[in-house]
Amino acid sequence: MFQPYKIVPGTEILHSTTDVYELTNEEEEMSYRVELQADNAGVYIKSSEKDLAEEGSKFITEDMSISNKQLAIVVAKRILELYGEN
Repeated sequence: MFQPYKIVPGTEILHSTTDVYELTNEEEEMSYRVELQADNAGVYIKSSEKDLAEEGSKFITEDMSISNKQLAIVVAKRILELYGEN
């Protein structure tokens, strides 16, 4: 069975999904990465970006969580609506 996350020995993750998305935009010389973890308690998002044109640059990371499943659904629907993807 495919498992998109690693379970640390001695811990257990129940009913949780972790997805990782990466995009490199050669034209903008930027690299983007988003980790999304969702379960019945809400979502956790970790977003990173890196300037590829700047030698030695590191990822700039932002973290966010929505600790309520219903609120996370409303926000996700609104994002799709704003981008015309509903």
